[in-house]
Amino acid sequence: MVSKPLLNFEQIVANPQILQLAEMQLLKSLEARPKAPEILWQLAETYRKQGRLDKAAVLYQRLSGLLDIGEQRQLAQDLYAIMSGKLANFVGQDKCYPVPFVLKHDYLTQADLSTLRHYIHTEAWDNHRRSEVGKGEYDEQIRQSFDLPLPQWLKQKMLIDVSISLPELSRALQIPQVDFGRIDLFLRGYGNGQFFSIHTDKLPNVNRHLSMTYFFYFEPQQFTGGDLLIFDTHLSQNEKREFSESFTRLNAVQNTLAVFPSASYHAVSTVNTCIEDRAAYRYAINAHVWEKDNKEENTHGKEQ
Repeated sequence: MVSKPLLNFEQIVANPQILQLAEMQLLKSLEARPKAPEILWQLAETYRKQGRLDKAAVLYQRLSGLLDIGEQRQLAQDLYAIMSGKLANFVGQDKCYPVPFVLKHDYLTQADLSTLRHYIHTEAWDNHRRSEVGKGEYDEQIRQSFDLPLPQWLKQKMLIDVSISLPELSRALQIPQVDFGRIDLFLRGYGNGQFFSIHTDKLPNVNRHLSMTYFFYFEPQQFTGGDLLIFDTHLSQNEKREFSESFTRLNAVQNTLAVFPSASYHAVSTVNTCIEDRAAYRYAINAHVWEKDNKEENTHGKEQ
């Protein structure tokens, strides 16, 4: 059972069919008014919600040249920087705002990816358990997925890679300069109807700074959904952090690592498969980077 807030959101605001209809109507409107900023903006936002980042980037760049100097123009420029991956040009604002992210495509070698999928097929499910939302807590209204043991060779590889990349990632995502501590890694599988509702990985007593999702699956792909939705968030707020229904969809692209601020609100859209076969699941490795010497390091909060 999908949580009601996420279910309602996916049926209306994030519904792929509704977004496709909106795109068609906006394209038709552009034929009559090809330079109308309000239509171009709505179309760019539609592409962002569809996960068509390249198309969104083109329109935000175009809007940057059409809009008068001001907050809306700066927002267009920042959205172009995010969608195009040119985060050096991202300025940001101290309010509820689009969240920057980093994508690393072809993260694993094909040999390592094949080894990982073989492990999933032959061993991993022997010791699976339901994913929790807190220490020893399970709530199917918030989250439905399975935790699997992460192979040691991949754990070591990712720990080294993430540790080396932290300074660069922190600068790109404008994460406050802190001493980083432990890195948590989790291997998860999402089957038919499974999801993770809207949440944040950073809480007052859970001082994470960077979150990561590595997408992979068996081919041919036999699922839809399982996308990472990152909501516009007021990142600098600590408690009662503000976020909006505007979001960026990061599609579950094979062998891709997504890195984003832990303070952002995000969700995993519902996975849909036609068959009940674990080879049809959407798989992910999730990582969280904590601040060093955090007093509550042993507190297990939510992971996406």
